[in-house]
Amino acid sequence: MNDESANLKPSVLEALRSRLRGTSLVRGDDGYDIARRVWNGAIDRHPSCIVGCADAEDVSHAMRIAADHALRMTVRGGGHNVAGRSIRDGSLLLDLSKLRQVSVNRELRVATVQGGAVWRDVDRATALEGLATTGGLISSTGVGGFTLGGGAGWLMRKHSLACDNLRGAGVVLTDGRFVRASPQEHADLYWGLRGGAGGLGVVTTFEFQLHPLREVLAGLVVHPAEHAVEALRTFRDFAAQAPDEFCGVAVIAHAPPLPFLDSAWHGRPVLMFAMCWCGELDEGEAALAALRGHGRPVVDHVGRMPYAQWQQIQDPLAPRGHYYYWKTANYAAVSDRTVNDLAAMAFRLPTMRSEIHLQHMGGAVSRVAAEDSAFAHRNTQFFVNFIGITDAASAVGALREGVRALHDEVSREALPGILTNFADQDDSDNIRRFGVQNAGRLEALRKKYDLGGTLQNA
Repeated sequence: MNDESANLKPSVLEALRSRLRGTSLVRGDDGYDIARRVWNGAIDRHPSCIVGCADAEDVSHAMRIAADHALRMTVRGGGHNVAGRSIRDGSLLLDLSKLRQVSVNRELRVATVQGGAVWRDVDRATALEGLATTGGLISSTGVGGFTLGGGAGWLMRKHSLACDNLRGAGVVLTDGRFVRASPQEHADLYWGLRGGAGGLGVVTTFEFQLHPLREVLAGLVVHPAEHAVEALRTFRDFAAQAPDEFCGVAVIAHAPPLPFLDSAWHGRPVLMFAMCWCGELDEGEAALAALRGHGRPVVDHVGRMPYAQWQQIQDPLAPRGHYYYWKTANYAAVSDRTVNDLAAMAFRLPTMRSEIHLQHMGGAVSRVAAEDSAFAHRNTQFFVNFIGITDAASAVGALREGVRALHDEVSREALPGILTNFADQDDSDNIRRFGVQNAGRLEALRKKYDLGGTLQNA
């Protein structure tokens, strides 16, 4: 495999453009610098060419050209991966962002989603039919990367991960062939697509199982950070026994300027319960009473709302173009020691925009057999995400060091694995991401389906 420079040879570029229906941008072209940007502003890379695919035929054509000329390639849907795995210096970038069509079969409860769609596209289409599936917490997250990495969202404890709701996929292989992956067709490829983080082909269509859902009981309860120890213990104990219909996150942060929060609290350290109940709403009111009734919260802003609306609530907290750095840790259980350490960090966040999320998993996620998919973390009951954010490029170095220090302090009791979708650039150990058995199986699959090593996203 050749390591191409930032510029393609003219003959290769001509071959690429000869049948391309979409666009192709190389360095120096108008629009190239805008097109190479991804969600995380800290990612500053220059692909050799950005191919804006107009359809699946463009994908197939570009894949054949890459294979014929031993070019390396990455694939971008939403471009939301914090590590920027969708883009690399000198590689061909296959941009699927124009392929965002979503169709819903109400009778079969299946959504067919093009590979460049983001979750707001899916939520909007499925909501019209009173249906939903597990999607990203930020609605601009790409369906492809999210699903291929597992896909933890508000519905996962009831309906499991996004990858567990994948019923089939249309895939373009590196030789340009189109195949369908499902339990009956290319079953090994189907296994690898469900949590293997990509690198096996380009998924141009996803088929998701949908579930009846219109409204959820959801919102925020905000507590002063001075009471974070008691609040975190309450959240931990409640979550460990909660019904599958409940999914929650305990958020350590400086209070954002929420419209329902007294402005005197804006910018002050707080502990927030973000909660979502996706079952019978009257039952949810009773089930959440204990958690909502803890302590003396600053504000309780929980109510009934359309699920699609709740899916976009957090969007303003993760703006495109800011500089992000993440670390993550998985836990079988969260000890009092870990709770105490996390609570103290409310006063030591590296920036005013940075956050720490304690989220529980379990439920339906843990009931899927470990061997059924490439997702390797079925034994995770809680995970902690250290989310560093700054809007200043000059602060990125200090941000990384600050996040790493917090992570190292509380990861001593963590499980050895890490969730792929929350792994940053320095978390690329495949044993930790996929486990020993799955990592070996995925490597064998990549050699089978991408013998030349064309794809680099994984």
